[in-house]
Amino acid sequence: MAASDKDEFPVYTNHPVFGGIATLGYNIFAAPAIWFNKKLEAIRGEPQAFYHRRYPRVPTIDECYRDDVVCRFEANQQFMRDKLVEGQMIDILRQRFNECVFYEKGSGMSAYVPLHEGAPVDVSPGSTHQCRAVLEAFEKANENFFIKYGELGKFPTAEQCYLKQKHRLMWERRHGPVGTGMKTDEPAASQE
Repeated sequence: MAASDKDEFPVYTNHPVFGGIATLGYNIFAAPAIWFNKKLEAIRGEPQAFYHRRYPRVPTIDECYRDDVVCRFEANQQFMRDKLVEGQMIDILRQRFNECVFYEKGSGMSAYVPLHEGAPVDVSPGSTHQCRAVLEAFEKANENFFIKYGELGKFPTAEQCYLKQKHRLMWERRHGPVGTGMKTDEPAASQE
């Protein structure tokens, strides 16, 4: 790589006195190092983005044998990590909703409306406000989080969560979705 390349223009090469010395120093010291670095980068390829530590997925609790203590421990650790990650996702959605309301409420008199007169942003059902979509995503994620992790106690285990999921599926098969009440055996009588 010589000093004539447009992308790597050395400092002081256009100086009337030191231009030749700067070009010579660049061609002897810097150009070989830059050439070598570019060749190594070509061999290595693009660096991968690194955001956080990635743990390898381990077998879930239903894939572990009853007497395999190590597998059950790893499944519980993975379950706790998943719970923490999903909790952080809920926090991010809540923060996005709060930021949306803060941004969209305005800076005029509407920003200073007392709380007893209503919310500064209309996010009621059927609203077309931008913050409504963020609120719906937050509420759905919060509901799913409670379905999976709710009412498991302070120190839940993967086995408790798995059994809760199994009991919920059995309930929904027999009685319909949770919260709609129990099915009755009236469909046969209504056909007559």
